[in-house]
Amino acid sequence: MSDPDRPLPRLAMLRAMTDRTVLDHVFVHGRTTRAELAATTGISKPTISESVRRLETAGALRATGTDQTGRRGRIATFYELAADAGRVVAAEVNQQGVRTITTDLTGTVLATERHPPGDRPVTAAVRDAVATAGGVGSGPVRAIAISVANPVDPVTHEVVALPGSPFPEGTLRAGEIGHDVLLDNDVNFSALAERREGAAREAKSFAYVYVGAGLGVSLYVGDQLVRGAHGLAGEIGYLDSSGSTLASALADQGFGRSDAPSLDVDAILTTLDQAASDAVAAERLRLLGATLGRAVAAICTIVDPDLVLLGGPAGSRPGLVAEIRRAVRAAAPGPVRVEAGAVTDSAALRGALLSALDHGRDGLVKAVAES
Repeated sequence: MSDPDRPLPRLAMLRAMTDRTVLDHVFVHGRTTRAELAATTGISKPTISESVRRLETAGALRATGTDQTGRRGRIATFYELAADAGRVVAAEVNQQGVRTITTDLTGTVLATERHPPGDRPVTAAVRDAVATAGGVGSGPVRAIAISVANPVDPVTHEVVALPGSPFPEGTLRAGEIGHDVLLDNDVNFSALAERREGAAREAKSFAYVYVGAGLGVSLYVGDQLVRGAHGLAGEIGYLDSSGSTLASALADQGFGRSDAPSLDVDAILTTLDQAASDAVAAERLRLLGATLGRAVAAICTIVDPDLVLLGGPAGSRPGLVAEIRRAVRAAAPGPVRVEAGAVTDSAALRGALLSALDHGRDGLVKAVAES
């Protein structure tokens, strides 16, 4: 016998969809009224009123005051996201340490922190940094997203330790940080930021190529990220280049660090700065662009993306973009756009935050449905 107080599954689904639509408007626009919600979403006023009542009762929305509507006798009540509706934390882990950002569910920044690298195990360092970030603000932490420089297995959600990797997260496990932690590669998160807010918003497919201390590629076909069976898709540093890996070939050209198995970003940037006035630097830049360009052209040959974006501390520099573009056009079988990425301020951390916001907002809707 059915419970008359329990909504039917279809009705519950429709309620959740309406609540999410209302909250999405609030996430973007902030303070709003029921009339504005109905006019913007196209949902009937009675349905909007019921959703707002439900969200207010569940503690997701709060009334913030009233004002005249301009029509005689009509007073509008304004609503906004409750201060304790929840927070999200995003973290970026690399050779420089751990950087975190905490926001509310509208994306308003509550705090940012930098933690330099230390001698402690990386899992403990990340766990403590995330705990500190999560202590800012009120309401539950609804999502945590962590960007790492190594690949992440899509099944086990553990960092894959690559041979010769210069990065410290080889033993990092999402489950040791907390429940429902979103752990992903920094290049994947950077590509997500470009897809959502940057130069790839209109592209049907694109490849994001990261050039920094490490090398990596993320490939989007439509809105689908291609990860590979083991999370290793896009590890172009291991591509064969004249009998050695691409990373080794660049090191042999003088762009590798002597104290770590990674590229020397400072050497690349110095070459870029000197290329306009120094013939030797110009030739080094040409060789660097040609080597990277052949790898990018190989990607284009296999997947034929609509757009190639170059990012990272060196990849987005105009001089290197021009050289890689020249090499790709000479080697790729068809036309392809090669551009610099538009999200240049810590794209990986921005992508991690966008992912955390998506999951945190979903969590709020679920909590409302279960209340």
